[in-house]
Amino acid sequence: MTLALSMVCTKPVIFEQVMILETHIPSPALQPYIKAFHVIESQGLPLENRVLPGTAISLAFRFGGQVADGHGLQHTVIPEASLAGLRQSARLITYRPHSGTIVALLREGMAPAFLREPLYEMKGLTLGLDSFFAHSEIARVQEQLFGACNHRVRLAILERFLLTKLRPHEPDPTALHAVAAIRQAKGWLPMAELASGMCLSQDAFEKRFRRAVGLSPKPFADIVRLNALIDANRPGRSIQRLALEGGYFDQAHFNRAFKRFTGLPPRQFFSQSRLW
Repeated sequence: MTLALSMVCTKPVIFEQVMILETHIPSPALQPYIKAFHVIESQGLPLENRVLPGTAISLAFRFGGQVADGHGLQHTVIPEASLAGLRQSARLITYRPHSGTIVALLREGMAPAFLREPLYEMKGLTLGLDSFFAHSEIARVQEQLFGACNHRVRLAILERFLLTKLRPHEPDPTALHAVAAIRQAKGWLPMAELASGMCLSQDAFEKRFRRAVGLSPKPFADIVRLNALIDANRPGRSIQRLALEGGYFDQAHFNRAFKRFTGLPPRQFFSQSRLW
């Protein structure tokens, strides 16, 4: 198979000269299934980053160093090739010196094109990819990634592997429509209203959405809602105003939801820097 590369790299973002983040657009054959590839490298001291929940199941392939989930004595080394299911709370990721990882962010509803296992069973988990693909295949890809001379070669290796894993998949149009509606409303949308608009009972709608996306629609909407609020925050804006703009009319309710999502109270979260 010949792979026609059309990857476009954004300008590398450098954080305090110790972390480099590049974003690459997949080639046309994979664009229907993958949003983007992130290449993350640490340059120097160990670095800890708070990664907020997102709406994309992700596949991560390490090509150098070591990356761990958690911090201190509570950390767990992440496998060289791993899958992260959708989650509702932030992760603390520790990047050891000179570590490098490529993360493929799958489009909502498209993970079944690569995976046969029920997506909802992966909720909140980080699993080695040898749980889904042959160990020998994963080992071969990892050996090639570690031996590659630059990111362009690494991305080509990874794309070739992913293309071999593609299988026929017809995404659920109801789930995709619901994802688009939730995004357009920035997560502020009653699920009963959404289900009714699709002529489905709420129970039937939730089951279809969860099977296609990997998470029930309400927590999915909460992820979109809180990420939109965090992205919209500006210096000097009060926490009370932020809560009201997100539809939280009870400050205590907002504070609890925010802390469950980020792991920190609002003021403390916004006082700290995040890498990505």
